[in-house]
Amino acid sequence: MVCKKEELKLTTLGLNNIYLVQKLQKRCDDRVWKKESLIHLLKKGSGFGFVLSEGFTGIGYILARSLQSELEILSFGVLSSYRRMGFGSILFKEIEKFIIINKKSKLILEVNSHNNKAKNFYKSMGLDEIKVLSRYYKTDNGQEDGLMMSKFYF
Repeated sequence: MVCKKEELKLTTLGLNNIYLVQKLQKRCDDRVWKKESLIHLLKKGSGFGFVLSEGFTGIGYILARSLQSELEILSFGVLSSYRRMGFGSILFKEIEKFIIINKKSKLILEVNSHNNKAKNFYKSMGLDEIKVLSRYYKTDNGQEDGLMMSKFYF
């Protein structure tokens, strides 16, 4: 699959594209946030995000919230047919721009300890593993450990 850079569109998450984020979350096999939760994140939860599209097709998204001195990535996904093509990096770098402009000192996130592709991506973006979160994720098979990762900026 070839995608021309001029066909890419990066849109800020707003009330008008919440449904697209939910659709992308479902297609990425991520937990789908309720509409009310996304609205709360945007209006009262210091949250924001971006959607990456090719033409009229959403291909990835990232949700984050700004805390006092740090930023937390809450949900992040790229459609499987668009992975390993640099689209995740585009979304991640947009978050890093926010971090630098707003003088945040740290980026944090949690990832399933068994999700090696995501862990490797985050490591390639400069994040380090800092803590195992025992039995953090509920799954069909019970519970699985999470992994907290972080990156320092200033």
